[in-house]
Amino acid sequence: MLELFFVNLGQLLSLDTLAIMLGGLLVGLFFGALPGLSATMAVALLLPVTFAMQPDMAIAMLVATYIGGITGGLVSATLLRIPGTPSSIATTFDAYPLARSGEATKALATGMIASAVGGLMSLVVLVAFAPALTRLAIRFGAHEFTALTIAALMLVVVLAHANVVKGLLSAILGLAIATVGFAPIGGAQRFTFGSIDLMGGIGIVPFMVGLFAISEMIRQTVEPSLRIKPNFDIRGSGVRLAEFVGNGWNMLRSGLIGIAIGILPGIGGSASNLVAYGAARQASKTPERFGKGAVEGIYASETANNASVGGALLPLITLGIPGDGVTAILIGGFTIHGLQPGPLLFRNEPDLIGMIYAAFFLATILLLVIQLATIKLFPRVLLVPRRFLLPVLVVLMIVGTYASGNRLFEVWLMLGFGVLGYGTERYGFPLGPMVLGFVLGPIFETNMRRAIMYSNGDLTDFVSRPISAGLLFAAVALLAYGVISLVRQRRVVAT
Repeated sequence: MLELFFVNLGQLLSLDTLAIMLGGLLVGLFFGALPGLSATMAVALLLPVTFAMQPDMAIAMLVATYIGGITGGLVSATLLRIPGTPSSIATTFDAYPLARSGEATKALATGMIASAVGGLMSLVVLVAFAPALTRLAIRFGAHEFTALTIAALMLVVVLAHANVVKGLLSAILGLAIATVGFAPIGGAQRFTFGSIDLMGGIGIVPFMVGLFAISEMIRQTVEPSLRIKPNFDIRGSGVRLAEFVGNGWNMLRSGLIGIAIGILPGIGGSASNLVAYGAARQASKTPERFGKGAVEGIYASETANNASVGGALLPLITLGIPGDGVTAILIGGFTIHGLQPGPLLFRNEPDLIGMIYAAFFLATILLLVIQLATIKLFPRVLLVPRRFLLPVLVVLMIVGTYASGNRLFEVWLMLGFGVLGYGTERYGFPLGPMVLGFVLGPIFETNMRRAIMYSNGDLTDFVSRPISAGLLFAAVALLAYGVISLVRQRRVVAT
């Protein structure tokens, strides 16, 4: 695999591929820096663009966009105290006070370097543990994959930013949407209502672009947005080597936290940066400095959120289970090019795995160079007027979605899912479980029906096989935990 890594790294350094990756990085940075936009939206917007690309170039661009979007939130978090993405919430606690004190350059540069360290740490873990996890996953049968999808759904439902009932209903809705069209086994028509357009099922491009990008456009249009008045008086001495070395253990701990949380489906950087920040504050000898411009807090938050990227990619490429919303959309990138993430990907497409590793490494290095070179220029992206930005984005989404299926029906689906996404989030139904339900629906149904056929209808095989029994037990335990937490919250509110 190491040889494939260097071979693919050389291929990525060609002018055309490098330009595509740079474009993805800049789009990710742009979306991450603007409050209200996100890495998820950036990847969803570029997903239709990859339709005409070679698979390796398409995945490389999407990975670069993902990394750029997660890191881009640092800019508005530092200058405006507004996290550009949920992954930068904890960054605002110390980066903004440090910038207000006249050291915006130091705050930005510290976050940029920490992001690169976190990304490279997670890449090492991804390369080291992915083969072992894949060898284990190859032993999975239909029963184990069925139980794994149930456990993943329960984990996302419980950890969603909503009560467990709304999370569960959102996941069920995603599963229901995935059943539209012909059944994967048997070929029966379901929920087509006599429409020829629905017989082919719901495409992942209109679903993802509508649910994330169009819903955000609706929100930006109908809800008042914050007036952006950044301070571009950037001064400061920059990052000192002694500070960087002194935060070595802090970055190592935060990186491991980000990787561990990133692996858990549906959580990602939005939680890892807060957990790492809390751990850094608890371990610090001067906790009173946190919240007043402590560089330890910036190192912790930014290392963790980028480390969660590699963590989220680990279950994606080894098990076919997305670690967060962005990796769920990345499955669309694989699907568009006829690829199926999972244990067989290592055996059937080793060059693609090497390309993912090389793209991750190159994107992280390029991102650091670009950010440090534009540390005084790139923040001005915050001044782009929304009245110019939103119409351009809508046109790009419509054109890209139409191109993905060459049908106007895809565009209507995209707009419909945009309304659905806005409405569900407005009433507290999280999108994460819905996306995971849609992505895992075909996997769950196919393996469930195969398992029943293999067992001649005997459902006890699910609990007699050790791995599937353990995963089902974990799913039940997670659901019980969510219900208990919901009851406790209601008791607290009642008192």
